[in-house]
Amino acid sequence: MSLSLAIAPQNPLKSRLKPWLATAWRYGLSASGPVATSAAHFLASLLFVRNLAAASFGLFSFVLVIVPFAMSATAAMLVIPVTRSLGEVQERRDQIAACCLKLNLLLSALAAIGVFAALLAARSTMAPAILFGMFGGALTFRWFGRCYAYVEGRVKAAVMSDMTYALCLVSGLGILALTRHVNLVSGAFVMLMAALAALAPLGKTFFAEQFAAITKGRLMLYAGTFRDVTRWSLLGVVFTEMTVNAHAYLVTFIAGPGSFALLALGMLLMRPASLVQSALPDLERPLMTRQITARDWSALNRTRREFGFGLIAVLLATLVLDAVLLIWFPGLVLKRGYGLHDVMMVSSLSAVIIAVRALRAPPSVHLQAAGWFKQLAAIGTTSSVISILATLTLLLLFGPIASLGGVLLGELVILTRCRQLLAEWQAQNV
Repeated sequence: MSLSLAIAPQNPLKSRLKPWLATAWRYGLSASGPVATSAAHFLASLLFVRNLAAASFGLFSFVLVIVPFAMSATAAMLVIPVTRSLGEVQERRDQIAACCLKLNLLLSALAAIGVFAALLAARSTMAPAILFGMFGGALTFRWFGRCYAYVEGRVKAAVMSDMTYALCLVSGLGILALTRHVNLVSGAFVMLMAALAALAPLGKTFFAEQFAAITKGRLMLYAGTFRDVTRWSLLGVVFTEMTVNAHAYLVTFIAGPGSFALLALGMLLMRPASLVQSALPDLERPLMTRQITARDWSALNRTRREFGFGLIAVLLATLVLDAVLLIWFPGLVLKRGYGLHDVMMVSSLSAVIIAVRALRAPPSVHLQAAGWFKQLAAIGTTSSVISILATLTLLLLFGPIASLGGVLLGELVILTRCRQLLAEWQAQNV
């Protein structure tokens, strides 16, 4: 190093920018995969809404509700134990990982069966139900793989898996559009192939561990973990799903997938923000767990604050994109049978719901990292009952659009209680 460089004063502006640039890079890299996936689903929805009947589009949109639920349930049952094992000795970590990898195969198969059964209950024909069921199983398996890569610090592998899925899906959809073979069955097949292709970037090591776990994994080891931790995290996911997507299930099963199509079209515009909200906790939870273990409260508060800022930034960017589409290019997202006023109402209500979720996600993930799953499950119990009753009442009295008010009410309950619990945790530990 030259003397002039050694004694040169540091640029104060550059010094102040470095932490922000590092944060932007961390969130940008982590969010790039989910954003690419969201963009691919957005294009798929645009293609399907313009080429499919309302009932078929409603079924496709319903798949995009129930498959993420399967992915979240898998994360609650498997990713959290792997994350919490970071503080254990290597032998114990290996045992927990093998157990969870073995369970991943079983849960992915259950996800496939569950999606298939749900679509049949939603009045789907057999062929798309089978293909979408296989898609749900493959995507659930992939989701654990990418989360497992995050826990191991292999962020690029997780991002490449997301990118591969998005690229293959967009390419397949392009072929369908050019050859004019857009229908529910061909769309389901393309989505299944994209999900399978996205497994490759997870790497040989992951698959070697995955298949070795068939014989090495001991499912009995999971009993204690389920009793102490994951039964509460799973209940939290189930009750949160009942709060967040009560309208999707009630409208689809009561009024039919055609009625859900309007809500799906309005919520489609908010998908970038909602997908990032579902993906970033898997990045932040291991980091917060390490910071709590190290009792690094300043870093923990900074992570929680940056997490919130990142979610709000993605929401604002999504709102700008939606405004551009609806004001200048409404023909891209609308077709005969969908009114601009109705779509804007659904999008506006969805935006408010997403904003509330952005506010409650940081304290919720903090409490997950701290192991307060039982308390979070209790919140979910209350919010789900309120949300389901309010959603059903509004649906029966005022129709599908008004049913979103029940979801918003449930989200406000979760936000209020998460903030109260976070204050209690801080009073006990900081």
